[in-house]
Parts: sequence; C-alpha cells; structure tokens
Amino acid sequence: MSYSWNRPLENLPEELTAIWSCTKEGCNGWIRDSFSFKEVPVCSQCASSMVSSNKILPILVSSDQQIKLYRKNQRKDTKS
Repeated sequence: MSYSWNRPLENLPEELTAIWSCTKEGCNGWIRDSFSFKEVPVCSQCASSMVSSNKILPILVSSDQQIKLYRKNQRKDTKS
C-alpha cells in the first residue's frame, strides 16, 4: 500500500462540536462556532439567519506537524 499526501485520512477522531446551521429550507450551509466572527452569523451561501446547534465533526488539526504525526501513527496501527 502506498501513502500519498493527498490520500484522505481514515478514522479521524471526532467530537461534538458547536455549529451554526442555516434556517432556510433547502440550504445546507453551516459553520463551526469557533470559525464565526459574529455573535449570531448569517449564512454565507444564502444570507439567511442561522441557529446554534451541535454536530459530530472531525477534530481539527492545527498544524502540518500534527497531520504528519497523525499519519505516522495511522501507518503504525495498520501494520499491527
């Protein structure tokens, strides 16, 4: 099995994450609360109001070094 930088990560750790979801029917817009610059954001796709909710999402990795470490650990796990 070859490993590529562009290969999607599998089995990413997830957590319950606060998000804002669009209220407009048919729009699937949402944003992580930690990425919102407004107290109550508007949807960037349709400019409708948004409501606060939660969603299970992959934990964000903050640096290239952490991504490399995660991939290295994934390779070790698949070999055992």
